[in-house]
Amino acid sequence: MRFNRYLIFYIILGLGLVASWTLVGRRAQIAPNMGMHVMSLDDECRAWAAPCGAYAKDFAVVLGPDPAGRGLRLVGEKLPEGLRLVVQQFDDSAHQLAEPLVQRRPGDGWRIDPDPEAVRLRVNLAVGEDQWVAEFPLRAQRSF
Repeated sequence: MRFNRYLIFYIILGLGLVASWTLVGRRAQIAPNMGMHVMSLDDECRAWAAPCGAYAKDFAVVLGPDPAGRGLRLVGEKLPEGLRLVVQQFDDSAHQLAEPLVQRRPGDGWRIDPDPEAVRLRVNLAVGEDQWVAEFPLRAQRSF
């Protein structure tokens, strides 16, 4: 009699696990592939002191000083066509600030005027369903 209670308990437990894993598997199949690519940054990035790059497979985003002020440009052999650019800035408390002024320049670049309180700049590049994200530190990182 006692054996039957344990058997029923383990059968119910097994059915519950199978059902939950089936639901998780179906949810994973339904989830769309967003095409998000996180770009890798230079090791010692100080964007306003010297140009700093974030790298994708076929191109790079370079942020840094240039003759026209502070700029962002794309470099590489295969630059994405029909690009949408969104730039966000964050303060040292990780609060998002108002979007910086971004002006398109002739060629493949933009002029950026960030808020003086901004410590990080996130650059989102989107083409269709694909999206590339790079996050640049604007100030030297403090070591504790």
